[in-house]
Amino acid sequence: MATPLHTVKEQFGSKEALVAKVMPLLAKNEDESEAEFQDRLMRVSNKKLLRLLERETKLRDSFGTRETLVDQIVQARAGRDDADLKNKLLGYSTGRLLSIQWGLSRK
Repeated sequence: MATPLHTVKEQFGSKEALVAKVMPLLAKNEDESEAEFQDRLMRVSNKKLLRLLERETKLRDSFGTRETLVDQIVQARAGRDDADLKNKLLGYSTGRLLSIQWGLSRK
């Protein structure tokens, strides 16, 4: 079984290349520059970066945007547009939203 470090080196060559691939998929803080955002991601573990890349890629491939995913969850749960539920769900992490969608699709 390969370690996260081996996976990063094998698939991306370096952690810097992985961070460069993950950066456009994530939202940075409003008061944060690109360099600060990159520095922050460089301090994240390889395992978490790989997991973030997987989740964000799955989100983009399956739903396009977070808003589309949230809209589908709102329709499945409420059966109509519900602004309060939508705003609440937009605050959730991508992993949590994908888990909710997965649970709804299994019903």
